Amino acid sequence: MRAVTGRILSVDLKSGRCDKETIPQSMYRQYLGGYGLGAALLLERMNPACDPLGPENILGFAAGYLTGTGAYIASRFMVFGKSPSTGGWGDANCGGYFGPKLKAAGVDGILFSEISDAPVYLFVEADSEGSPQAQLLPAEQLWGRDCYDTEDLLKERHGSDCQVACIGPAGENLSMVAGISTDKGRFAARSALGTVMGSKRLKAVVLRGKLRPELADPEEMRQVRKKHISAFRDEVAEGLRDFGTPWFYKAALEEGDVPVKNWASSMEELKNPDSLGDVQVLKYQIKRYACSGCPIGCGGHLNVESGPFKTESSVHKLEYESMSLLGPNLLIEDVEALIRLNDLCNRYGLDTIGTGGLVAFAIECFEQGVLKPEQTGGLELRWGNTRAVVTLVESMGRGEGFGALLSKGFDHLISVLGEESRQYAMAVRNEALPAHDPRWSAGLALTYYSDPTPARHTQGSTTFPVAGYDMPDIPSHQAKGRSKAHWDNVAWTHTLNAAGLCLFGYIVLDYKSLPEFMKAADGTAWGLEELKHCGLRIALLRQIFNHKAGIDFRKYPFPARALGDPPLKQGATKDVRVDLDTMVKDYFEESNLDRSTALPPRELAEELGIASHLG
Repeated sequence: MRAVTGRILSVDLKSGRCDKETIPQSMYRQYLGGYGLGAALLLERMNPACDPLGPENILGFAAGYLTGTGAYIASRFMVFGKSPSTGGWGDANCGGYFGPKLKAAGVDGILFSEISDAPVYLFVEADSEGSPQAQLLPAEQLWGRDCYDTEDLLKERHGSDCQVACIGPAGENLSMVAGISTDKGRFAARSALGTVMGSKRLKAVVLRGKLRPELADPEEMRQVRKKHISAFRDEVAEGLRDFGTPWFYKAALEEGDVPVKNWASSMEELKNPDSLGDVQVLKYQIKRYACSGCPIGCGGHLNVESGPFKTESSVHKLEYESMSLLGPNLLIEDVEALIRLNDLCNRYGLDTIGTGGLVAFAIECFEQGVLKPEQTGGLELRWGNTRAVVTLVESMGRGEGFGALLSKGFDHLISVLGEESRQYAMAVRNEALPAHDPRWSAGLALTYYSDPTPARHTQGSTTFPVAGYDMPDIPSHQAKGRSKAHWDNVAWTHTLNAAGLCLFGYIVLDYKSLPEFMKAADGTAWGLEELKHCGLRIALLRQIFNHKAGIDFRKYPFPARALGDPPLKQGATKDVRVDLDTMVKDYFEESNLDRSTALPPRELAEELGIASHLG
């Protein structure tokens, strides 16, 4: 096959068997790669109603269809399985170099089933004929080590040219905000899939190999790249190249997009709003970082040389989400403290979004007297108490004291503290809201609520439409008139994700360029409608998975505060209320989902070739 290897590995962690499987071209044509391929495979092979921490849950890693082909911004891989945090479909998306290395090692994906009796890691290497050779190796000596140490030790053992995806102590301790680390700071962070790795006693996946995906026409790929390089010279791409995602921060803060004080306030609450931002972060940058083959290069490595928040080595640059949720959301305005907190999360394997949301929840519960000092081990959880937050995040990572309780997630802490605390939990179905406020742009609320992986800003919305999509002129606070644009962008976002493309690339690279890259890679013609149908299939399969897991998103609460109930009294989003009910009603009309089951109509499912999954 071209563009892909046509192979996956199925690994039984109980028996130790590693079986190679061939995936037919037709499946790629329907679902592309990444979690698209994953959704189709998992619905065939597991019961979505299973225990997410039990042996029946299958954890998958898969590269995008174009990953490693040389197509622009195509470096991504995805992790997928049943989420222990939400109880439904879970997926997480990550860049760096691990995705291309999957194909270089001879596979497009790996599926893990069962539970190992002892800690193990998987090593996969392509042999001289390009066939993947896989073995499970003991990981007892790695268990308990942080993500940085784990990666260093495995690269010492298998060579500096290997790629490692691993969990830290947070995943081992079954934290509900545990992610999967690669390249010491690139993270498949959401859906608590690092916790699934921990439950399976799978410490890491190590890949080695030098295979390159076969292209149908390498010269055509060069010409397509040349044709579209200008997209990466616009203002957004240049801002990302110069500053990374902190470039968004200042404008987002002023517009009311950044959550402040657990979503209860606005930038007027901050003592020094100019203390954080892209320029402040860049002062600590010692070198730039770019994911594999990326023409933007928004990443970087930072170092704090002295003081209470000194870093032990260079660490990955703060991202917008981390800066916002660990900064203004906690009323912390010290950039060095945020670099340290980000470093701790990366070391222990914690999702920074989930960590920031949980810490804010704990602080407000403490301030309101719902959480008592004796329950926190004496920690004074106050807004802006940087030292206490650093201590708390360390204990969350290690699974100790109050940190161990907090890391079990919002729902667990609510069960301990009582229903009175729920009003302070800025989460949907146990997943912390990301750092983009629906009061700033109403369409976010619909995505956070309705997507099978809730509280995600990267799954398609009218707020962040794909580049080239002709958006209707909808006022940012208006609920009506969004449904078609929302549904279109959901489908296209899943298509682009499953192709292996980066979000920050397809906010500048026109989505209509995708067929050109596809044809250069695999030699076949792809129409825009066909590609959109791939995304639609993926969207609906994820919805079917959740239905079979017993989840109807409409039966779960949405945090009232994030909808403007009560409305903010000052700031850019003063007095804004978000009409989520109207958006949900319109969403069902546009998507044709059944109003009682949220499943697609059989006629549409048959047209898309997924009717067998309806049962």
